[in-house]
Amino acid sequence: MLKKETERIITSVRRAALPPLLAALCLFAPAAVRAQEAAAVLSKGSGLYFETFLAFQKALGRPITSSDLSKEKPRFRSDLKAAVAFGSLAAAFEYPPRTKVIYLLAPGYRPKTTGGRFTKIAALPEPAQALAAYRELQPGLKRLAVLFDTRSAGAYPSELAAAAAPFGIEIIPVSLAGPSEFPDKLRGLAGKADAFWLLPEPGLINRTSLMVLSEFSCSSRMPFYAPSGGLTELGAAAAFAPNFSEAGAAAAEALKKALAGKPLPEKIYVPRPELTINEPFIKKCGLPIKLPAAGEAK
Repeated sequence: MLKKETERIITSVRRAALPPLLAALCLFAPAAVRAQEAAAVLSKGSGLYFETFLAFQKALGRPITSSDLSKEKPRFRSDLKAAVAFGSLAAAFEYPPRTKVIYLLAPGYRPKTTGGRFTKIAALPEPAQALAAYRELQPGLKRLAVLFDTRSAGAYPSELAAAAAPFGIEIIPVSLAGPSEFPDKLRGLAGKADAFWLLPEPGLINRTSLMVLSEFSCSSRMPFYAPSGGLTELGAAAAFAPNFSEAGAAAAEALKKALAGKPLPEKIYVPRPELTINEPFIKKCGLPIKLPAAGEAK
């Protein structure tokens, strides 16, 4: 019954404007966050931004001032303590100078200022967790190619390399300036890697590039690990990544700490990433993947 009601609410969200639904949600919530103590800002009040906001709102357990940047430009008081930004546009919004900003669903976004004011809810799994998951899935994994956008990857490839040593895995960094470089870069991996993992890079991901990656994976029998679970069905072996519900819950927990005056790190990894496996693709291509036994979660 609860599942049907949740699906009904999400469906209505996609058809209606943001503010009325937020008002409705507030009717069922406990005591509200004090005015201008905190705010939520969405790049757009629909799709994944809003669905993640729903998970955030549920985990927070109380309503919060919210804005949809596609419809309005919010004005905040100078004493706003913290803001949670959903999407790159919301993360880049000009908040009051002393406002703590927690942002998510913003791959590639980098704050202009540092000094502990910004905290990112990572779209990637914690490196050691990811390596453990892929090694369990692919016991023969010794060389993992990591594909990323030259312009936005940040420190994650080097963090992976540092975490890989205890697993006996070599990380092969492969930087790309655009999707057109995939064919040549992939050909260069032949005989040099056991699998390749595409990081969540908007500038590299489109239907054509995913088709190229999938076809190379199948023809070379080299597993392709996708940046998110939803993309595995387009032709990847698996994905180990945070789901949007967990990301929203992590943002809510970070906000609670910020409002309590506790320090936050520059990056927070979602504690429980989700492993998604495309069994039909694995079997069709004969990939060296250890599939879960019957009855185990996939």
